[in-house]
Amino acid sequence: MIKRGFRYQTGEIDEVAKLLKEGNIPEIDIDFEYEIQEVISDLESFGFEVAWEDAYDYDAVDKIEHPDFMFRLKMVEKSTGKICYLDFYEGPKDQEDGYDEIWWG
Repeated sequence: MIKRGFRYQTGEIDEVAKLLKEGNIPEIDIDFEYEIQEVISDLESFGFEVAWEDAYDYDAVDKIEHPDFMFRLKMVEKSTGKICYLDFYEGPKDQEDGYDEIWWG
């Protein structure tokens, strides 16, 4: 079984933006690759943009301990210039690996 922390879904952008502003590194589960661009686009409406230099860090998290880690995205809060980070993970592929039964219906 994969060891997991609390991870947000792509629809919880307001909570993710709040955590970014507080200096936390929120984790987001991605079920499909196109969702990455949707998350980035949604965060732009909260005043964030992808950093120009070294935006993608594929080695920020130990992949042996967290094999579902995709990358860490470096972002900038436009109003303050503050650097913040967001971790992307592959969403669970089956019930045994991921979400509680309540989520599956």
